[in-house]
Amino acid sequence: MNTENIRTIGLEEFKRNPHLIDYVDENVIILDNVDHTIASNERFKIDCFMMVFCLDGEVSININGKVFLLKADHCAILLPGTIIQHAHGSICNARIVAFDPGFLRSITSFKKGAWEIGHYLYNNPIFPINRDTSYKFYLYKELALICLNEKPYPFLREAKRHLFSAILCELLSKLYEDIPGKENTPNYRNDRSAYIFRKFLELVAEDDGSHRSVAYYADQLCYSPKHLSTVVKKVCGRGPLALINEHAVQQIKYALKNSDMSMKEIADRFNFVNPSFFGKFVKQHLGVSPLQYRNSETDE
Repeated sequence: MNTENIRTIGLEEFKRNPHLIDYVDENVIILDNVDHTIASNERFKIDCFMMVFCLDGEVSININGKVFLLKADHCAILLPGTIIQHAHGSICNARIVAFDPGFLRSITSFKKGAWEIGHYLYNNPIFPINRDTSYKFYLYKELALICLNEKPYPFLREAKRHLFSAILCELLSKLYEDIPGKENTPNYRNDRSAYIFRKFLELVAEDDGSHRSVAYYADQLCYSPKHLSTVVKKVCGRGPLALINEHAVQQIKYALKNSDMSMKEIADRFNFVNPSFFGKFVKQHLGVSPLQYRNSETDE
């Protein structure tokens, strides 16, 4: 598919449309009454993990070159990197829930089944959402709607975070359960490069964000940093340091927003040589100082 004139859309793009936002924090954004976002003839590359719930109506969407029908009580589950475009048909009224890719990785920790689910979703992105097909997920969805409308109370932010984690886990579990012929999905252990990449991701996900060098992970896997970098770049198109830093940033963001530790204590916690280096790292990846991020309202 020609990638010219494809606009990347992620959490930051959605935040530019505050009139659509029903809820937003640093990891999750929910848009309500979306009746035009997926109806444009423009092509989009998804830079997040997105669930598009069709509330009523129906619309045909071109997803990664294949046309699918999204109708009421169904959800389109779109992986990061997915290319979508309105194909034809009427416009549906939809609610969009989008997750930061790093948040998704922190939830799944690249556990058993994650690869199979990703492969399955690439080919089967439409999922029915009703009492019969997934009653527990349906209940989670209803609970989320209640939680979103709650008046502020202590630990509400933490409750929402864990609720969204539970929703993702329940969804992924249901998807894995429904995958037909799991034994026929690609065996990544037979592909040495993919196997090394998977083990690297597992190590990164298990880390607390305090190790931020390719050499550290290469040593854990008994490879040279150069070989690990070559393998990771070959498999996913990105260097290992970018993935390592992405994970570390997620851990740091959570510490800044959900602890009362001082900047020095957080810098020590993540093995920075001093608060100055910590501040430069945060500024480089978040665009603001640690204190500015802590005091921001990105999670409100």
